[in-house]
Amino acid sequence: MQKTVQIVKYSALAVVIALAAGCASSETTKAVEDSQRAVAQATDLANQANRAAAEASRKADAAMRAAQDAKSCCESNSERVSRAFEKSMRK
Repeated sequence: MQKTVQIVKYSALAVVIALAAGCASSETTKAVEDSQRAVAQATDLANQANRAAAEASRKADAAMRAAQDAKSCCESNSERVSRAFEKSMRK
């Protein structure tokens, strides 16, 4: 995703340099403006995707902690049941 944003930024930069070199026309100016809008949109989308990925990672971490807690509880209960069963078998 970041490579795409970088490519769009460099493309826009190339168009701006061409304008600065004196190759400007109304079509070129419009192309630059369109490129700048595309860069802004791509950057916004990349930022949104990054935020969504960070949120998904936080949720996955929370789910992992909950699963580990449940496993720990299950193991504890299993040990307790085993001890109780062994104790009843000894009697």
